[in-house]
Amino acid sequence: MSELFPARSIAIEVVSCTDPSKIRLFNRWFDGQYLEKLKATPGIVDVYRYIDIEPDLGDLAVGRFAPSPGSPTRYLTLYRIDFDDPWGVMQRVRKDNERRRAEQELPEYLESYETTVWDFVAVRQTVQEPVRPATKLPDGMPEVVLLVFNSTNPTKQIEHTDWWLYAHAHDLLETPGMTQCERYRNLDPDRADEDALFLNIYEFDVNDPAGALRKILEDDEKVRKPQGRFSPFNRPCKPHASGLYRHWDLMGRL
Repeated sequence: MSELFPARSIAIEVVSCTDPSKIRLFNRWFDGQYLEKLKATPGIVDVYRYIDIEPDLGDLAVGRFAPSPGSPTRYLTLYRIDFDDPWGVMQRVRKDNERRRAEQELPEYLESYETTVWDFVAVRQTVQEPVRPATKLPDGMPEVVLLVFNSTNPTKQIEHTDWWLYAHAHDLLETPGMTQCERYRNLDPDRADEDALFLNIYEFDVNDPAGALRKILEDDEKVRKPQGRFSPFNRPCKPHASGLYRHWDLMGRL
């Protein structure tokens, strides 16, 4: 499991390269130039990249995961923040990027879809034996992460989180290859009703993360829902950056 996670606060940004012919150039620029500029922002401890695995989940993915077939590959930029005002930190990043765009420092084929900011709530770790020797990445981050967004009535936040912490997280950590899970709370001061209130991050260290996710979704439908093991306080919300992402390792990619 990760050595540096969970973080005090995080931000999640979804980006893509809109020109497939320039994907290598896009990644070289992002890894070789842009990352260091992001890391220099006061309050940001580090920045990590993940790439959407885009698993083939069939009907199990309907209404859960994006993007739709044929859309550009999604990359996840994950910011680890240690600052009293993490929302303000990311507003600084946004303004800096507006300036960079105006000064043509950002390539025209870089598209940023959304940025969300989150505060740490809780963490759970598995007690199961690992399915393989643990992966130790140079930056201490997990190899694969699953992002799941959900919401609830604001008056039921405590009850909903108690369900996740003491019931649902325990159920999911029985999935072979899942090592750790964290829960974060949305910090957007102007959060819309359809936006998620919580972000759950599930870490995997397994040869077939798509297979592990498929098992989770199948068990949700065939076991946990019929047994009433889902929160009665759950409220539908936007999927945001929900999906399965693999660590973007710099070694050999530049």
